[in-house]
Amino acid sequence: MERVLFIVPTIESSMKKNVTKAELEKCLNGEWYDCHDEIFLEYMRIARDLSLKYRTLFYNQKEEKRMISKELFGHIGENVSVGTPFICDYGCNIYWGNNVSIHMNCTFVDCNKIEIGNNVCVAVGNPCRVIWEINKDA
Repeated sequence: MERVLFIVPTIESSMKKNVTKAELEKCLNGEWYDCHDEIFLEYMRIARDLSLKYRTLFYNQKEEKRMISKELFGHIGENVSVGTPFICDYGCNIYWGNNVSIHMNCTFVDCNKIEIGNNVCVAVGNPCRVIWEINKDA
């Protein structure tokens, strides 16, 4: 049976919180970990809350969207547009470069670091899914 792990690389915010890091450390080390641990559930709760706020804004509410994006994502460059609906697991593992346009219906499974460079447009006719899987046995 093939073993697939989903890992979360660097989550800077976890180091600022007073939490038990056991499951996070396992995850960061590429070991089996409990994705239902309190720390991961909290990351998902925050991502869902911020994503909901983001989705309720109108297209022209750019400053409000930028403020939410700064909280949600690991890094956000200049001139970044993320269409809705947009779905992610944690948000804090997504790093956007400059001049990025993500069209609607994208799902980013950011259980690992996702970096989108400069001058990138993700535009697809069907729903888009960016997924990082780590096969420990490969």
